[in-house]
Amino acid sequence: MSAAVRIHVATLDTAAATELCIRTIHRFAGMPFDLVVGDGGSTDGSLQRFRRLERAGWLHLEVAPDGRRHAEWLNLWTQVCPARYAVFVDSDMQFLRPNWLVDLVAEAERTHAAMVTSRIQRLEGDAHTDRSGKPMRWAPRPTPWLIFVDLEQIRGTVETGFGFRFRDDPEHPGSRIAYDTGAAFFEELQARGLAWSAMPDAWSDCYRHYGGMTWVRNEPMSRARRVKLLGKGLRIRANLVRARLTSRRPHRG
Repeated sequence: MSAAVRIHVATLDTAAATELCIRTIHRFAGMPFDLVVGDGGSTDGSLQRFRRLERAGWLHLEVAPDGRRHAEWLNLWTQVCPARYAVFVDSDMQFLRPNWLVDLVAEAERTHAAMVTSRIQRLEGDAHTDRSGKPMRWAPRPTPWLIFVDLEQIRGTVETGFGFRFRDDPEHPGSRIAYDTGAAFFEELQARGLAWSAMPDAWSDCYRHYGGMTWVRNEPMSRARRVKLLGKGLRIRANLVRARLTSRRPHRG
C-alpha cells in the first residue's frame, strides 16, 4: 500500500549530493513516505549508485536517458503521482533535524493549503532586462528546492506547469514578467482561489540547500563559480561520509 506522501527528487550528475539528500530525507522525515528519484541521463556513475540504493529499499528509480529538465520532472510527477501529497525536493538538499516532513503535512492540514513551501521568493529592488534588452521583473515563486502540493486540490484546477516562461507586463507596457520554476504555477494557484502557506523563517533551519549543483553539465561558468562548486562538492562528500555512518533503515511507505 502506498504512503499518503510521495517525495520526488530530480537529479542529473549529482551522485554524491543526491545520495546525501536521500539518506537525510529518510533519517529526518519522521513519518512513512515513498521516495522516487528521477535521473535525467547522468554520466557520473549516479545510476549504478541509485540502483544499489533501490535494491536496498531506499527509493524507486525512474530514468530519462534522453534527458529531462527539472520542470519537466515536476510536471510529469504532478500528473502521475498516486499519493495525495507530492513533495518536490532538489537533489542538492541536506536535511538536518527530525520531522521536517511531519511539519509540512501538519501545516497543509492546519491551513487546508494546496501548496506549502519554505518561503516565497520575491526578487525585487534591482533593475533587470531580458536578453533583448527589454525591462523585466521576476514573478514571485515558491522556493523550487522544496515544494509540497496537495494533488487532490490542484488536479483539474491548476493547469499551468512549473516551467520557465515570459509574458508581457500589463502594468508596464513594453516590459515583461519572467516566471522561473514554479512561478506560473503559483500565480494560477492563487488565481483559482486555492490556499497556500509558507513555513516560518526559523523552520528553514531543518535543511541546507547547497544551491547551483544541478543541471550545470553544459553551462559555461567562470573560474570563480567552478571553485565555489568544487568547495560545495567537497563539503557534500564529507557530510555524506557522516550520513552513511548514521543512516537508519529506510522508511517504507
